[in-house]
Amino acid sequence: MPGLPDLDAIARLAGGPLPLNVMAGPGAPPVAELAAAGVARVSVGSAIAQSAYAAAARAAAELLAGGTYDTLADGLDYGALNTALAGR
Repeated sequence: MPGLPDLDAIARLAGGPLPLNVMAGPGAPPVAELAAAGVARVSVGSAIAQSAYAAAARAAAELLAGGTYDTLADGLDYGALNTALAGR
């Protein structure tokens, strides 16, 4: 169910005959509340990739406009990134 932030409506739909999957994002109830409402699966679709591209765009704009690198300070170091990608 993409884009439905109303927890009561979600709970009513989750009570139906089929498992309910919810596509969540900003403004949606937290995962714990969705699970308590009976949601079977929570997805964020392409939002994580879109967020990463937005961070890349901000860093590129900073570099091109001011020649500085401050937006890169929040990045994961190689060890943390490799660990995350390895699933450990």
